[in-house]
Amino acid sequence: MKLSKIIFRRILLIIMIITAAVFFALHYDSKEYSLQNEQEYINRICRMTHNRAVAVGIIDGDEDIFLEYCDIDGKTVNEHTLFELGSTTKAFTGLGILNLEKEGLIDLDSPVTYYIDWFRPQYKDSDALVTVRHLMNHSSGIPVWTISLIPEGSEGETTLEGTVRKIADVKLAHTPGEVHEYATINYDVLALVIEKVTGQKYEDYITETVLKDAGMNESFFRIADSDRQRIFPGRKAGFFATWQYDAPTYYGNTAAGYLASDTVDLVKWMRYVKCNIDFDSFSIPRRNKYYAGWNIYPGTVHHGGNNPNYSTQVIISRERDLGVFVLSASAGDIATRIADGIYGMHMGVNARIGLCVSNHEFQDFLLVMGILFILYIALLLKYRRKKLCLCGVILILIVLIMIPIISHISYRFMFVWMPYSFGVMIISILAFAICSYWCCSLWSLMKI
Repeated sequence: MKLSKIIFRRILLIIMIITAAVFFALHYDSKEYSLQNEQEYINRICRMTHNRAVAVGIIDGDEDIFLEYCDIDGKTVNEHTLFELGSTTKAFTGLGILNLEKEGLIDLDSPVTYYIDWFRPQYKDSDALVTVRHLMNHSSGIPVWTISLIPEGSEGETTLEGTVRKIADVKLAHTPGEVHEYATINYDVLALVIEKVTGQKYEDYITETVLKDAGMNESFFRIADSDRQRIFPGRKAGFFATWQYDAPTYYGNTAAGYLASDTVDLVKWMRYVKCNIDFDSFSIPRRNKYYAGWNIYPGTVHHGGNNPNYSTQVIISRERDLGVFVLSASAGDIATRIADGIYGMHMGVNARIGLCVSNHEFQDFLLVMGILFILYIALLLKYRRKKLCLCGVILILIVLIMIPIISHISYRFMFVWMPYSFGVMIISILAFAICSYWCCSLWSLMKI
């Protein structure tokens, strides 16, 4: 019995080593890529990370370049294929606020309560002075976890005002204006300011001004479940693959993440940004490089976006007529990886992929290795120490129960945003706890 346990432990250890070696070998590429094979660069990253659909729009001088990748039976991707933009939508909201400021309808340094009289967030048990500018640069003090308060539902089922009322008296994490803390709901508050000032729905105002002015005739805001039919199906990661997933609609979060667009419109957008937004004029605190929906640096402006089943990345040069916009039908960080490489190539720097693992695939890898490791540890314990193993599992369960309490993020939110394997992990831990308890009980009865 003892010998068989030793052999099984060694087999498990060998399996863990081989699994890790194969995983990292499959996600490594040593080749160098340049402008001559940038399509191959995209293809290789997508295949390595199981990213099934990507569209890339590039402006380089007077040239517009469109690249695509699709590996889904019966589906094609081209420059007219629509994807959700995620948080790159915030730049459109930011520009709407800047336009209203130019018209004298908004004062960026006025308190938000001037436009929304019931909006009174709290700091140290007192009303806090949050200005429009604080919302624009994510220094309002509104904590990041407020994203989990955004209600699910299409237009008519929920409202923008109803979403903002969820945080009307929220306790701020910091003094307004002091600390940059990215909270997506800041831009939903800005959208409500736009509605109060213009008397129009947010999406109507942005469509009639920003989108129309930029010539983005194919773009629209996804405000209902039925709008999915017009967009390329999004996908969710899990078990080292991606699977089609229809994420809930969050109408109250439209301004922060739910513009749908294609690369034809987005190359127009990048050229519009180059010609119409003076980033040098932005008043940005030294410690904060974010404003109006953009991360602003000396050479570039950029922003990423993630919804439960889409991801995006835009990079625009401040010195050259160069910009890259990547759209992906899967959540994660691969859109950013592709954009960085393509942008570098057009700047004259060849790209190497090296080790390329999406954050969701890495979570799957850790899940598999974690299960194998738990089995390995369980085999190290003798029967008389089964209760110690059970105590460890109970401790893990307590941690899982405490996560929503400590983070203020519900399990419903986690199941929407996390990979499918997250649910399997929770179920596996529960099953392991039950089995451990059963084994302990059985062993106790056998000793009587």
